[in-house]
Amino acid sequence: MSGYKNFAVVGAGNTGSFIIHQLLEHKSAGTINNVVVLTRQESKATIEGDAKVIPVDYSNKHSWRASRDSTGRKEAGVKLFVPSEFGGITAGATDGIFGQKASVHDQLKALSLPYVLFYTGIYSDFVWQPFLNLDIASGKVSVGGDGNTLIPFTSRTDIARYVCYVLTHLPADQLENLAFKLFGDTKSFNEVFKAYEAKSGKKVEVTYIPISELDARIAANPEDLVSYLHKIWATVDPIQALDNDNYLYPDWNPSRVIDNIMIA
Repeated sequence: MSGYKNFAVVGAGNTGSFIIHQLLEHKSAGTINNVVVLTRQESKATIEGDAKVIPVDYSNKHSWRASRDSTGRKEAGVKLFVPSEFGGITAGATDGIFGQKASVHDQLKALSLPYVLFYTGIYSDFVWQPFLNLDIASGKVSVGGDGNTLIPFTSRTDIARYVCYVLTHLPADQLENLAFKLFGDTKSFNEVFKAYEAKSGKKVEVTYIPISELDARIAANPEDLVSYLHKIWATVDPIQALDNDNYLYPDWNPSRVIDNIMIA
């Protein structure tokens, strides 16, 4: 087995907590050596397992520098940096949060710091939230476009399993400056809603928002994250949605969207 043996994770929240849990399983199995977790000083997150936790005050340069060996700075000896992607494909994006993430790629290139990107599609175990107008359990949702666009979905547990497997099994030259697409399931919103109705016996009322209206909302308020995301989801390239790198983890067997909705 090749791959990396020492890991530092910045943050133990929405995604980081799943990555940390999986890394600690690898450590218990003896496949990696060290797991360091950087958390905000005010964080209430608890880490169960053999990880070194370092509270950091990100507003204090001295605090940040004291822990820089675990951050991602090239001079700290970091061999590979994993930016916080874990969503749609951001390469080439110029606006919104996708544009912000794409700008990080440019910064990493300028630093000559090796990195690897993981594109996962939508979090199938999290996205069904009222604030995203996708509270499917309420029986009322809204989506951009006509709801027929194929979209990749992956649960955070499956994301963590895949990411940790690849990082601990592939050699550096098969990871550095590359992007991996790990898609647990690919469905349109309409397919998901029909599957939910069939499995739950409940009716889902869907409101379809034209892309032109989403564009108008974003133009009026560039900070309208919900409209921005629904436009992204409504305009996914179907070829990109079906092309993936799942084969790199032969035993992955990710969960289906519908299974994550029923347990969410």
